[in-house]
Amino acid sequence: MSGIFTDSPQLFSELALEIRLFTDDRHIEELSAPSQQGFCLVHVSDETDGFYSKAELFIDGTCVCSKEVKLNVPFSGELEFKKYKKRAAKQSVYDCLRDYYKKDMPWGSLTGIRPTKLFRQIAFSDGLDAARNKFLNEFFVSNEKLALSEEIFNVQRDIILSAKPDEIDVYVGIPFCTSRCAYCSFSSGLTSKTGEAERRYVDALVKEISLMKPVFDKYAVRSIYIGGGTPTALECAELERVLDAVCAVSANSIEFTVEAGRPDTITPDKLKLIKQAGAGRISVNAQTTCDRTLERIGRVHTYADFVRVFELAKTYGFDAINTDIIAGLPGETSNEVRKTLEDVVSLGAENVTVHTLAIKHGSKFAQDNAKAFTDSNEAEKMISDARAYTSLMGYKPYYLYRQKYMAGNLENVGYALEGKECIYNIDIMEETMSILALGSGGISKRLFSQEDRIERAANVKDLKNYFERTEEMAERKLELFL
Repeated sequence: MSGIFTDSPQLFSELALEIRLFTDDRHIEELSAPSQQGFCLVHVSDETDGFYSKAELFIDGTCVCSKEVKLNVPFSGELEFKKYKKRAAKQSVYDCLRDYYKKDMPWGSLTGIRPTKLFRQIAFSDGLDAARNKFLNEFFVSNEKLALSEEIFNVQRDIILSAKPDEIDVYVGIPFCTSRCAYCSFSSGLTSKTGEAERRYVDALVKEISLMKPVFDKYAVRSIYIGGGTPTALECAELERVLDAVCAVSANSIEFTVEAGRPDTITPDKLKLIKQAGAGRISVNAQTTCDRTLERIGRVHTYADFVRVFELAKTYGFDAINTDIIAGLPGETSNEVRKTLEDVVSLGAENVTVHTLAIKHGSKFAQDNAKAFTDSNEAEKMISDARAYTSLMGYKPYYLYRQKYMAGNLENVGYALEGKECIYNIDIMEETMSILALGSGGISKRLFSQEDRIERAANVKDLKNYFERTEEMAERKLELFL
């Protein structure tokens, strides 16, 4: 397939995502005229009752497949108009591809990051039966992923409904790690040899937090999440300054999480500081308990290090300890993923987040391990087995999100024992709460629920710019929230 022609060019990117569900083609051309090679998409809208979309697939000058979709929907505004126009186009392209390739994707035509948000919105507005029907018959979602979505909806429902309109969540970002994982695509930097970069960053971050006092005076804090990077990559003195600044303005939050993350950065003194600050939740991330894989992906700890630190963290009496694992790491099969799950569950992790490896195809890591990655069938088995095992051990899925370039077009799922769900994870992935994001790269979001609208204010990612423009970043957020 060489490209896509559509009479609605604003939909090109969305339609390209549908093609990438079925192919490895990362260079899809936007055609300016109909072609006999690729997709010719004729898209006709009828604003009185819905949309009609027709997708035609050409291979070597021959139309090998043609599909039509008609969505009958009542339009209630510009946002609804755009949403259903996009939905009709995506469905016609997906239906064409599934017919040509003779296969279905686990999440059907859904390509967005938040499928459970869509399920919830339909369920709340039209009922559970309507949500089930749309997922199966309009979006072509598999029965297994439908069941997962509904189970997550049932776990989340009361937590989402407990939110109050005068509450916000607070995210504090620490963009440093002690080493870089080979698969990482985040914008974190390495800790400096002298610690000067970290000190300057904390100076700016503490200033930004203090400038947010008018926001904290107006809103109650529902949850706090200090993430990264790796917050515990900071030395004790800088970590303490961050914790003190956060506690000074939001001491009464109902949930406080610190993402400790890498076992090689966690010490008794840092755990003591985190506990004294009032955090009830931390993460100690394994990724895998296979030492061979840990070395391959650039982690600088062993399985034994992880066990030692996890057992140490348990002695501090946190309400919940989360552990992240990754399915689809190079060289691993479903057997290794199952062992990793068994290992972290046996340690007593209250939360286990099962990530599906997401790798950019052109990255060095992808090239170096091209023959070692799992195929989509094995990846799906890993994720399916993980769900079955966590259920057997008493965990329930409570939040879900997807990323680009995920193995098997699958998902990341957080599992928790009853009552141990992370409120912040639910709020951010379901977009049900305004979020004040502090630190470089943070994206604050204010939710206007009555209008089904979100406005954003983004902080700069570059550290030098963040140091120099801290007050400007603060002003953006004050304007957004006040």
